[in-house]
Amino acid sequence: MKYKWVLLLAFFLTGTSLDHAQSRVASEPQPFHVSSRGTANGVQTELEGTFVVNAESIEVSVTKATIYVSEHCPYQGRRSVNQLKLGLAAEVDPEGKWRLESAGLPLLLNLVMSPKEEYFLHNLSFLIPKDSNTDLSKRWFVAEIQTNVLDVPDQRDQVGYVFAFSCKDVFVPLDCKKAKK
Repeated sequence: MKYKWVLLLAFFLTGTSLDHAQSRVASEPQPFHVSSRGTANGVQTELEGTFVVNAESIEVSVTKATIYVSEHCPYQGRRSVNQLKLGLAAEVDPEGKWRLESAGLPLLLNLVMSPKEEYFLHNLSFLIPKDSNTDLSKRWFVAEIQTNVLDVPDQRDQVGYVFAFSCKDVFVPLDCKKAKK
């Protein structure tokens, strides 16, 4: 009888330590990349860094961010780049429509940029809230940049948005991605 209790206790402790180890692995920093470079957007961005998934949020550390005004849209001239927001996107229908589901606080930039101009940012942090039961395998990162055209009078007061995305499988563990290949 005494051995059954010892075995039961050992089984319980082993199970607890495995769960703890799995939760630690899930919260290790993972790399990410968000980009709209080379798209038709007048203002483009590229973000690189790492993220850590917690129960109620995702902590994002951006080590390098680049904002670029495309040379292929010079007819609109200078742009006011007002803010950068990072959030989670979710697909809303099979045709690929998506929505911004949750986002961290915006980073106020207040930049005035001309075509072909780049602006570099380093060491940014975002905290994206999420529900503890959110299925991240169906979410991806989206960067939202708020802009205004400055040199076209009839568009001066119009606020515009451009978006950049990560891969849709950004939250799929790396070992699962390798197994698919």
